[in-house]
Amino acid sequence: MLQNIDILINIGFNKLEAEVYVHLLTHPPSTAYKIGKLINKPTANVYKAIDALANKGAVIIENNKNKSCKAVHPDEFLKLYERNISEKTKVAKEFLKTLNNEFIDEKSYSIESVPLVFERFRTMMSKCKTIAVIDAFPKALNSVIDSIKAAVNRGVDVYIEAYAPIEIKGADITCANISEQALEHWKSQQLNLIIDGEEHLIALMNDNLDTVIQATWSNNLYMSCILHAGRLHEQTTMKILSKIDKPNFETEVKSILDQQKYFYNTNIPGFNKLFKR
Repeated sequence: MLQNIDILINIGFNKLEAEVYVHLLTHPPSTAYKIGKLINKPTANVYKAIDALANKGAVIIENNKNKSCKAVHPDEFLKLYERNISEKTKVAKEFLKTLNNEFIDEKSYSIESVPLVFERFRTMMSKCKTIAVIDAFPKALNSVIDSIKAAVNRGVDVYIEAYAPIEIKGADITCANISEQALEHWKSQQLNLIIDGEEHLIALMNDNLDTVIQATWSNNLYMSCILHAGRLHEQTTMKILSKIDKPNFETEVKSILDQQKYFYNTNIPGFNKLFKR
């Protein structure tokens, strides 16, 4: 039961409100006085909890002098809760858009939250204009695959170094030939992304994807350009290694190198901004 109460606390109930709501879900309608006796809480506090629950839409109160309380079915209450949160989020989003937060800041910042790592990845992919370079282990990559597909569909060039077979139509995918050794060695999940040579996210999480080991985000131009070039060169190396036993190795390698993107043969926004400086 404690676990259920904790779940309700996570969505905005206080401890007593959660206890009262769970009690009403599992017992017939009752008055605040009787509920207080059964859960061993002061009647005055239970009255306050019921008023709060009624305002949240979690209970309804009998329309007579007895004032018996009945829990609203979880399906109905949670739909109401989701709509309220959605509306509040919409209002907050409109307000925050009005604030001027455009200023130069090229510091590096640590991220301590796994959900924020993934949300930052998705945000970066959604604003990527030209090219995204990704290096990611399987579980992490599968968690963000929709945002990658959306970028490809917008015409973004997406280069991925993967460590297990994966298909994303339109993306240039290199499956490292040392995948099994890498995964066994790291025993974790990495998710690295550089977009447009302007911004990067470098993240290492545990294998269960519930703890950040180390994660850094920055829009430092020089660092992003160096990481962009370095990750692309590693992908090229992996492609070459995959051809090493082919009879036409030399021809295949030449073809791979001819397609290599350098700062002087591609139009990458981050490089352009850096050179203008």
